[in-house]
Order: sequence, then C-alpha cells, then structure tokens
Amino acid sequence: MREVQPPGDTSERFSGTEHTEDREKHRRPGRLLGVFKGLVMLALLAATAYGMLDAGLYRDELWLPVAAGVLALLFVTLFVRGFYWDLPSVGILLVGLLTALVAVKGLSMVWTISETETIKETLRSSMYLAAFLMALAALTSGRQVGSLIDASVVMVAAVAGYGLLQKISPIEYPVRSLDGVRMDSTLGYANTTAVILGMGVVLALARMSTLRGFVLRGLYAAVMLSFFIALYLTVSRGGIGSLGIGLIVLFVFTSGRLRMLADLLLLSLPGAWLWWQMQSLPGLLGTDVSRQQKIADGTLFRNDLIVALLVAFALQAAYAVLMNRYELASAARRWLGILVVAGGVLAVVLGALVVVDGYDGPGQAYSTLLGNANETGNAGQRLASLDISSRGDYWRVAWAAWKERPLTGTGAGTFQYTWLEDRPGLKGVKQVHNVYLEQGTESGLFAFLALLGFVAVLVGYTGRAVWRSGPQGERRLLLAGLGSALIVYLVSSAFEWHWYLPASTLFFFILAAVAVKFASREDWGAAEAPTADSGAERPTPHPR
Repeated sequence: MREVQPPGDTSERFSGTEHTEDREKHRRPGRLLGVFKGLVMLALLAATAYGMLDAGLYRDELWLPVAAGVLALLFVTLFVRGFYWDLPSVGILLVGLLTALVAVKGLSMVWTISETETIKETLRSSMYLAAFLMALAALTSGRQVGSLIDASVVMVAAVAGYGLLQKISPIEYPVRSLDGVRMDSTLGYANTTAVILGMGVVLALARMSTLRGFVLRGLYAAVMLSFFIALYLTVSRGGIGSLGIGLIVLFVFTSGRLRMLADLLLLSLPGAWLWWQMQSLPGLLGTDVSRQQKIADGTLFRNDLIVALLVAFALQAAYAVLMNRYELASAARRWLGILVVAGGVLAVVLGALVVVDGYDGPGQAYSTLLGNANETGNAGQRLASLDISSRGDYWRVAWAAWKERPLTGTGAGTFQYTWLEDRPGLKGVKQVHNVYLEQGTESGLFAFLALLGFVAVLVGYTGRAVWRSGPQGERRLLLAGLGSALIVYLVSSAFEWHWYLPASTLFFFILAAVAVKFASREDWGAAEAPTADSGAERPTPHPR
C-alpha cells in the first residue's frame, strides 16, 4: 500500500528554482500577445523614423496625424487583455508624473492667453505620454534591447547620411538652415540634428562593445565615424557639448572602458586625417562661397570620406580579430590602459595647439572664444565661441513672466506671445530654448516639478541599475548606452527646443521606456559580452 504524503511534505513541494520558473512562465506574454506587442513597438519606431525623415514633424500638418495615430493605437491597447500587466512600479511612477504634466497643461486652458496653442501643446504632450507608456509595455524580453538599439542606430545613420549628402552634392541636396551653411539634414534644424547624432554615437559605441564579429564591429566603426563627421558639420556647440557629457557618463558607469577607449582612438586616426583634409575645403563651411566651389569641394570631400570610412572599417576589423584571438596578460592590460589614457591626453593637447595656431595665437583665440559666434567667415569657427546668441534674452523674458504667474504660467505653448510683450528688439521666437524653464513660464510650478521629477526618477533609476549590474555580460553595456543617450538629450534640452520637434522627442521617450523596463528586470541581459580588457572571454562553467 503506497504511502500518501501530506501536501506540505518537502518531496511534493517545488524548489525555489521551480517556483521562480513558474512565476516567470506566468509573467511571460502569450504568443499572440507577444506578437501584438512587437507590432506596437514597430509602429512606434516606424512613426519615429518617418518623422526623422520628414522635417522632424515640426509643422502642424505633419505631427497632428501622427499624434492621432499614436493616441488611436493607445486606445486599442487598452482593450488588449494583459498588455499592461507587466509594467514595472517605477514605470507606473514615471507615467504618473507625465500624466500630471499633461493634466496641468490641459488645465491651463482655463487661464491661457491662447487656447489654440494650449490645445496643440496638450495634444503634443499626450502623444509623448502615450508613446512612453506603450513602449514601456511593449518590451517583452532583454534580447530585444540590442535589436532596438540597432534599429535606433539605423535611424540615426539615415539622418547622418542625408546630412553628408548635403555637403557632397549641395545643389541636389541643399542645406536649409538659416545661414545656409550648417548641416541640418532631414530634421531641418542643425542643433536637433546634432543631438540625434550624439545619441547615436553613445548608442553605437555601447552596442559595438557587445559584438564579437569583426564585420559587424567594422561596420559600426564606419557608421560611428560618419556620425562624428556629420556632427562636426552641424557646428552645434550644444550638441557637441552634450555628447561630451554623455561620453563621460558612459565611461564612468559602464564596464569595458579600456576597449571603448581603444575603439575611439582607432576612430580618431582616420577621423583626424579627414578633419584635416576638410580644413582646406572652404565649400563645406564657408559663408561666402560660390556654387562652383561648393560642388568641387563636395566631390573632394566625398573621396576623402570614402577613404576614411574604409580605413575605420579595416582598423576596427583587424583589432577585433586580434582581440578575439589573443588574451592580454594583466600587466599588458595595465600598460595598454596607461598608453591609451596618455594618447588621449596628448590628442587633446595637440588639438588645442592646432586650434590656437589656427587663430594666429592665443590672443586671437581668446577674442574669438568670447566674441559673437555669427561674426566669422567660416561657420566652423563658431565652435570656438562661448556666445549663447539670443538665448539670454529668451530666458530673461521667460523668467520674468514666470515670476508674475508662478503657479499657473501663461498657458501651455504660449511663450511666443509672452515674447512679443517684452522682447528687446523685433526678432520673433516661439520657444524659450530651455524645456525646463518653458514648463514653468507656460504651465506653472506644478508642471515644472512634474517634468523635473520625471527626469530625476528616470536618470536616478537607470543610473542605479547600471551601477548595480555585474561587470560581465552585455546588460551593463546596453544600459549604460541607453542612459548616456538620454543624458545627451536632457542636457541639450536645457539650451534647445527639441520638445517641439516631435520626431526627436518620440525617439527620446521610446529609448527612455526601453531603459526603464530593461533596468527593472535584473534577469534580463545575462548574455556574455566581450570585456574591455580582453577579447571574447569564454564563460567559465560553474560547478553544480
């Protein structure tokens, strides 16, 4: 007669591992739900890519249909059972802060000085909220993160490619920026183009560090070099400075610092040569250059660019083959690290000397640094100026208006009318060129706190997750890349109006949602990645 054991007996219980697997099984979406979530993510990426290629969705006739489509998709997802079941708690908090921001903007209809502008701004912000919420729910696996970063890099590559064509074939692909010189690509605004390129650089650098294949690493190196060159051609000091801060954050938080430094130094060789060649081509950034000169210089630039990209590919491919085949000893790694750092410092010093020499001495360089950025014969010389153009006037008027109405503001989207009342000249402007100050002056203290809270929670939570991730595997690398891309956008937004170019802001919110969801799941991203100090290390089997 077989003994019947009680339900509580240990032989009938699940082990801790089985309990975990059972919970994970029930948390995983069904196949149809997973497919639907994938389609939602693809739809969001497609809308963003379309906007990137169509003037950034700046004009009302461009972004309003996209907003209607995004909100309609949100409405559909509300009736899909289980679509929002796996939202992380921090994601719900962030959605709540964005909802508060949208609610305050909608409430400002009561006291706004322009109902039309307030309605449009509320709808625009609602589109961002919907995109963030759906992207947060649509990510179902850590394996998707690398592919999403790949798709993001492809989008940025399209922007960079069109921008380079503006310099290679200036007649067929004319520059439409205000000065007719600075590369604006498909977005139509050079500074936002620069920020998108900067986000692409940190994403590509982090993603490349997770790859082992020499072909893919070579392709990523060539793409990254094109990003750097296109970024230089935007002549955006804010974009380049934001990228610098993003790179610092990436190197502080990520693993694989040595390999990333080596990757950048390998890029700097063809990049420095190409930059030097570009200095003798006035048709690229000169302000008073004939059409024939631009065409001729564009052809020379194309030839030099092809050579530089091929060299970048070859150097990175050779480096990947060597690092995958040979493993450096600890002493060699230490000396290599010292050489890399010393080389970086030397490159900075030499670059500074070249710049000073180009301005005929330190005195002229100092005068240019403090002078008007728009009073140079070559647009590239703007990079050596600290002049903030008219932003100081915008900020002064916005701050004065906020002090008059600290709790309510003048109404969402109404700064253009505030500016008309107190502008120092006849120049017109629609945005404050500071998204944080803009929330305060237009929608009041509560909108400002809602946006600031969103930024603080987003950055703090993502940074904490990166810091707590183990040094092995690709999780830390990808999280650091995503977080650094967000930093690039957020820092630049203190000087720009990317919020009103919906394509760039949709891009930001999708990446933010992916970063938060990825950070909330510590069991995602355990795949091994090559470390900075060696090639692709083989995983060590753990004893049972």
